[in-house]
Amino acid sequence: MKNYNVSNLLPLIDSAKTALVVVPTLSVDSVASALALALSLNKKGIETKVYSPHQTDANYSKLSGLDLLSNTLSTSDLVVTLSYPLDQIDQVSYNDDGGKLNLVVKTKANAPKIETNQILVDNTASSADLCIMLGDESSLANASELTSKGNWIFISPQNVQKSWAKASLIDPDAPFSEIFSFMLPMLGLEFDVDIAKNLLIGLRVATQSFSVNVSPESFEAGAICLKATQPQQSAPNSFDNQTPIESVEKSSAKLGAVKPNPTSTV
Repeated sequence: MKNYNVSNLLPLIDSAKTALVVVPTLSVDSVASALALALSLNKKGIETKVYSPHQTDANYSKLSGLDLLSNTLSTSDLVVTLSYPLDQIDQVSYNDDGGKLNLVVKTKANAPKIETNQILVDNTASSADLCIMLGDESSLANASELTSKGNWIFISPQNVQKSWAKASLIDPDAPFSEIFSFMLPMLGLEFDVDIAKNLLIGLRVATQSFSVNVSPESFEAGAICLKATQPQQSAPNSFDNQTPIESVEKSSAKLGAVKPNPTSTV
């Protein structure tokens, strides 16, 4: 089993209330992993959305959590930032002035005046508390400016470093779905049937049903996912009443388990 160093990721996740997962390049592997992560973060109480600039098609229809995926970013948010000491602000309020919204910032007694050059207005898409980039952001074109603000985690199967990332997890020997199969449990995030099913689908597509670009860890990741999709059963009382292997194989086939490759790879 792979043992990633996730110590620098944990503080960012634990302090977040909202998250945005960004998928620059569309593939079943990347989208399945992004949705698995989003589902897991939502179960932790972190409101999470997934953004990809590309439209998915029928090849993605079996993935869970597609309602969390969008190919547009909201640009309607308005953020007003004051470059002014917070301890000198007494109260912030708003009022309706004939249909016009007034934001009122009241400073403390004897505090310096807020100057115009201390007021910054931004109507670009606002960053979530936590932003996670799955792969290189260059294919986002203008949307790559997202990385200029926010707390970013960079996860990639390519050995590159990003200066804008506060934390990174890079594994050049694995597709996203393999990385997430090991990473989610390490982060203490939930790993339920829908999450495992997404990652298993991603693994099968990325490895062409475990026939190319595989390692022992690839099969181990598949086993972790497959085990999580099985119904929970109480421990058998004796060997005689254990589930027959034929039933396990049939159950696995229904859940989309990998079929044996007729061509030997040895």
